[in-house]
Amino acid sequence: QYVGSFVVEELDLQREVGRLEEQLRVLKDCPRRRLVVLRFSLQGLKVYGADGETLLMAHALRRILYSTCCLADRQFAFVARNPHSPPSTLFCHLFVGLPGEVQTLHLLLCRCFQLCYLLAHPEEQA
Repeated sequence: QYVGSFVVEELDLQREVGRLEEQLRVLKDCPRRRLVVLRFSLQGLKVYGADGETLLMAHALRRILYSTCCLADRQFAFVARNPHSPPSTLFCHLFVGLPGEVQTLHLLLCRCFQLCYLLAHPEEQA
């Protein structure tokens, strides 16, 4: 379920991870939720309405900078740069689900990054 998105002001995510995770904790009980379908590919991540047809958002992998999941709060989130926004403006997109689901979503996104890297650097494959 899609909870919502919020602006992440700071481009230096390494320093801002604590503040970002605090914001996620604040939103853990947010009642506003929308059923969605997430589709992962080597090109990126697409979010569709519950019907699986209506495209709500699409993010190329190159625009996704951070991904996390919190099993205790049943949250999956990623931070991305929107195509037409200033480079310093990032958005965090938050989803909730069952603990196994949010962990799987996070791992799927991580695997997409891994596979893209290996495609770009075949010499790294053992």
